[in-house]
Amino acid sequence: MGDKTLDEKLIDPLKPGHQVEFEPEEAGQAGAFVEDALSEEDAMESDEGLKDATIMEE
Repeated sequence: MGDKTLDEKLIDPLKPGHQVEFEPEEAGQAGAFVEDALSEEDAMESDEGLKDATIMEE
């Protein structure tokens, strides 16, 4: 069997115990590496209000 198409590779991982290798370009086309993490700046801003926060004990 020759090289698998991207569509075939996307179906194969649904089979238990089956591993599929993707080329970097294929992985990008499949949306495997969508960068949606917070930026460093956003992470620092999210911490600003916590400096003076206190933990309430029950």
